Amino acid sequence: MKDFPIRFVLTDEAITPSAGLALVGYLLHRTKLDKRVNALRLPTVRREVHISHSDVIRSMIGLLATGKTDFDHIEAYRQDDIFSASMGIQHVPSSPTLRQRLDQLACLPMTETILWEESIRLLIQRHATLSPCWTKGKTTWLPLDIDGSPFDNSDTKKEGVSRTYKGFDGFTPLFAYAGKEGYLVHAELRPGKQHVQDNMPSFLVTAIRRARQLTSSRLLVRMDAGNDAEANVHVCLKEDVDFVIKRNLRRESKALWFQIASQKGKRVDDGQSEGVQTYELCLPQKAAIDGNTYTYVQVTQVTERTMERNGQLMLVPDYEVESYWVRLKGYEHVRMSDVLALYHDHATCEQFHSELKSDLDLERLPSGKMKTNALVLVMGAFVYNLLRLIGQDLLSDPRHPLHHKVKRRRIKTIIQTVITMAGRLVRRSRQTWMKLTRRSGYSEPLLNVYQKWREAR
Repeated sequence: MKDFPIRFVLTDEAITPSAGLALVGYLLHRTKLDKRVNALRLPTVRREVHISHSDVIRSMIGLLATGKTDFDHIEAYRQDDIFSASMGIQHVPSSPTLRQRLDQLACLPMTETILWEESIRLLIQRHATLSPCWTKGKTTWLPLDIDGSPFDNSDTKKEGVSRTYKGFDGFTPLFAYAGKEGYLVHAELRPGKQHVQDNMPSFLVTAIRRARQLTSSRLLVRMDAGNDAEANVHVCLKEDVDFVIKRNLRRESKALWFQIASQKGKRVDDGQSEGVQTYELCLPQKAAIDGNTYTYVQVTQVTERTMERNGQLMLVPDYEVESYWVRLKGYEHVRMSDVLALYHDHATCEQFHSELKSDLDLERLPSGKMKTNALVLVMGAFVYNLLRLIGQDLLSDPRHPLHHKVKRRRIKTIIQTVITMAGRLVRRSRQTWMKLTRRSGYSEPLLNVYQKWREAR
């Protein structure tokens, strides 16, 4: 039998399985993150620290960009000069230093503020493309999807872990995604038992104001029935943004709604389905806020079924009611078909949740302290935006292997095809080069994106 032709040997050549981290490091280099973070002063530390705050933040961002969240994973990179060179790190911290410093930085509210501001500034600087969800005439609407997603942290004793509405112990963070690409403009870690509407108005104001920096289009806030609250409607009206918020019927009678819709609304079914009647109703609403009067509408669709699909008559009619608070500036009478299309598109944010929880492995947060986990979540949001930006810019390159087939790549795909691309680090003539193989279909698009970024400085 012939011997297998491949043999394994060790080499001192500078080879890395994460050549794409240099792209993340370059994007960080274009921000003011280092200067602003290093200016923070820890009240519990009197002397200058040996490892800078920026080295700690960059190290954690580097871990998150490769899909790792545990602090102990940093130990594998402490002697890896390619990791430090790619991420622009002077000194890679040890696992205890990383944990302790993040605990200290998490106690400074300014840390999260800096991360969010630099993330938004980077998206503006790189002209991130945000696709609208609806166009009518000369007006386009950019979606701003607000939604919560429970993080399962069962069998842990972390601060803030409690029973979620999904029936397991964990956290219930809240997210705000802008555009159909799903760029994160706000995220907040919350205890598992906290209701989604708690502190929502302030969260909503922050999300709207950050999203407004990214686009000149009108914003369309979309929220589930858990956020059916007058306070949310008032925030949207005062901030002059449009909205589609699903109503929570609570104890309202569905039969009564059918009676009202059949009298004041219009029938919208084709009449060919025996035993089924569907009515649509659009009721104007007014809100007086700070001496100003605002208008919006309540759009409701009610269906009555008196017969099963097999022809069996029902003893008691069955009613289905879908109702929404809607405001689309310039359109007084909104069709239910448009509202349903806009709201159903809101479900895409479930995919964004999945990418955060699975692809970036953020579901089981690494620390036992609530504030530290909140900071890690914000850094995860920063990395999520960085990877999304890289993925979308790669898709725009005509040499991309799937240029005409997809409009958005999952974070997992970006990590697998770009971040974990093999490369060779070469230092020569006082310059550092990352060599990529021509045999990879992603090498040339990656190089083109890098060149485009450098030319756009």
